Amino acid sequence: MKSFFNMGHLPKILMVSLCFLNIVSAQQESKPKLVVGIVVDQMRAEYLYRFQDNYTEGGFKRLMGKGFNVKNMHYNYVPTTTGAGHSSVYTGTTPANHGIVNNNWYSRAESRTVYCAEDMEVSLVDDPASMDPNKKENYSRSPKNLMANTITDELKLSTNGRSKVVGVSLKDRSAIFPSGHMADHAFWYHSGNGNFISSSYYGEQLPDWLIAFNKRKLSDSLMNLTWAPFLPMERYQNSNPDDSPFEKIYKGNKKSTFPYNLKKLRKQNGDFAMLTEVPFGNTIVTEMAMATIDGEGLGKGKDMDFLALSYSSTDYVGHYFGIRSKELEDTYVRLDRELARLLVHLDKTVGKGNYLVFLTADHAASDHPGFLEQKGLPGSSYDPEQMGQKLNEYLSKESGIENGVLFIDNTQVYLAPEIRANTELLKKAALYLQNLDSVKEVFVPALHEWNLMNSTIGEFVRNAYNSKNSGDILLHSFPGWMDQRDYGTTHGTAYTTDTHVPMLWYGWGVKQGLSIAPHTITQIAPTLSMLLDIPLPDASDRRPIGEIFE
Repeated sequence: MKSFFNMGHLPKILMVSLCFLNIVSAQQESKPKLVVGIVVDQMRAEYLYRFQDNYTEGGFKRLMGKGFNVKNMHYNYVPTTTGAGHSSVYTGTTPANHGIVNNNWYSRAESRTVYCAEDMEVSLVDDPASMDPNKKENYSRSPKNLMANTITDELKLSTNGRSKVVGVSLKDRSAIFPSGHMADHAFWYHSGNGNFISSSYYGEQLPDWLIAFNKRKLSDSLMNLTWAPFLPMERYQNSNPDDSPFEKIYKGNKKSTFPYNLKKLRKQNGDFAMLTEVPFGNTIVTEMAMATIDGEGLGKGKDMDFLALSYSSTDYVGHYFGIRSKELEDTYVRLDRELARLLVHLDKTVGKGNYLVFLTADHAASDHPGFLEQKGLPGSSYDPEQMGQKLNEYLSKESGIENGVLFIDNTQVYLAPEIRANTELLKKAALYLQNLDSVKEVFVPALHEWNLMNSTIGEFVRNAYNSKNSGDILLHSFPGWMDQRDYGTTHGTAYTTDTHVPMLWYGWGVKQGLSIAPHTITQIAPTLSMLLDIPLPDASDRRPIGEIFE
């Protein structure tokens, strides 16, 4: 029998085998052409499952079914808010280090309340035809207040600036902080005219492709639609009845039920601002994301690029209608289709297997106390403004100092210098707050009395305490308590209702699987560092999500 194997062919076979191994090795060591970070504002982890029967195979199910699902991802600080959340995802650290302790805080240096992304040294950049020179200062934005660098900054540094980094969102802070200090662009929605705009921090003019995008007037077209259920109403089985209490009633409507005729309602409800409050706000963000990929040529260069994308309308719908409303379920049904559109666009422009996607949230959200009461569950509400007034009166009686409370919100109290410097008055103020019905724990950093430092809440408060930006007294409510509101919901506590968020990985370098081990939001940045072989951000957590690499 003739042998098909000839020893003379061995060198050729070995050479071919070595070439094949080298090709495989090169493929394994290559990097994605594009990383897309997606933050869904106010998304609870359970929405992946509560609404899944109405999801398509191309959106959330594609990410879960073909990607890696970190099911037990949590925030590890308090308060859990948008500015802090986006900053923590991308810096890999908590507000104690990155400084974004809330969306707003009291600046002792400037004796006023400041906005997290404000920067009065830069100005609005919009389509010249839409510019109002008298209002530039209202839109001055940059990452100036972010005290730590980001994974996107590290990407820019690692490629000597060749990688492109762009942030896109309806909210300015949600585009600015993720894209970092070195971003090429950050674009956000102008609720006054429906354009996507930017800041002179990134350049003095909008790119031509964005001017062309704004001229399409998509925001105007979307605001002339009617918001009706995307699917037949009987498909929405995992939310409250459409006509439920604790939901916002728009001006011009008599109740909070479908359909919402936006063309009729827009003028009475903020006009272009109303787009952020309905699912079509997510639609325009998807359109903007695809235009950014095409206009900037993301994923087309020799070096890896990064698109930091944030969907914000989910947050507005949650705030206005609550976490169990028909409106919220419909918003996620529609967002699922938006994600599917985005993934198809990435398949076509960057190529399957050439991009890496991760999806998470900047915080979750809680039930309205009124709903909890109806169900016989613990919870109630309080008024932070009234709390501040009462504390002011108390301190005035104890010390004779008027206006001792400079600023108060639902987690922090900023006090006048003469009270801050007086240990006894600080203790009295803390004890007064501790005795309020809503307050579970009080922390006074200046007294080094963190109370239950070893408790979860104590740890979370410490993780967010920044000596420059945080309050003099930090407080935390009991479970189910929320600042007073007539409708919708909010967030900000250290309880799982506000900390538990989705964490999905998909695409380049990601195997299918899941983890139920507890992880923290600060592990996203180091995971990216390990996957992409770039340095960790300077203040980052050092622990990646190890299961992804197993």
